[in-house]
Amino acid sequence: MTQTYTKALTEEQLLFWKENSYVHIPGLFRDRINELSTWIDEISNWEHGIDKWMSYYEMDNPSQLSRVENFIPYHDGMKEIFTGETITSLISELMQEPAVLYKERINYKSPGGGPHAAHQDGVAYEQGENSSFDPKIAPYLSILVSVDEATEENGCLQVVPNWPLDSLEIIPMEAPYADRPEYKKIKQSIEDSMTWKKLPTQPGDALIFTERLPHRSEPNHSDKTRRIIYGVYNPLSDGGDKREQYYADKKQNPNDARYMVGNPHAPSL
Repeated sequence: MTQTYTKALTEEQLLFWKENSYVHIPGLFRDRINELSTWIDEISNWEHGIDKWMSYYEMDNPSQLSRVENFIPYHDGMKEIFTGETITSLISELMQEPAVLYKERINYKSPGGGPHAAHQDGVAYEQGENSSFDPKIAPYLSILVSVDEATEENGCLQVVPNWPLDSLEIIPMEAPYADRPEYKKIKQSIEDSMTWKKLPTQPGDALIFTERLPHRSEPNHSDKTRRIIYGVYNPLSDGGDKREQYYADKKQNPNDARYMVGNPHAPSL
């Protein structure tokens, strides 16, 4: 029996998704942006470490908070948003099967905050040893929720447009810094040859994209912080609920290469 899902997206959005591997949903959480902003402020003031939630800092500025992960078990409001019907129904509609939260993070990107290098998320998840993505596994999906305005100046998301949903290509990567061999990104010569599209977002906007879509962001050249919350979801058929195991593994070795794809940030240890 074929399972059906609540249709929240238009046919135009679904066609764009199929042709580009991402979709922009303006104002999805516009009415809750004040809550989200307050909650991020609360989380940023938690004691930093990796025993419970995980705090990360700019690699080139160890005093500047860059990212917090694994906050869902400790914050009911965030849990309601990222495991609630609004998001999970959208993700399941696009996946065409039940979805479950795999991981979550807040990216702060304060003034002067560094870039996220060009990469494909799937290399860091389950398929990093493969030469191409497995067509039998539905792609993991990420949702980006803008809490502040994300602009070209402060480092909004950039993607490679016209990247079809059925593309299985894993783009070759390189380790650009000899002193950070675990940190990898798409090879610079390939990145430079690709067309990149900047995707500015307003507070409350959402962007959903697949683990196969090449993406990046530039440094924050503005005087304002650019806060974004991400939720990543795996197909329930691909191993079930793997979130707790993911974070247990990550706490054992937070600098493992698969956690450093495109993210040259230092954990709080």
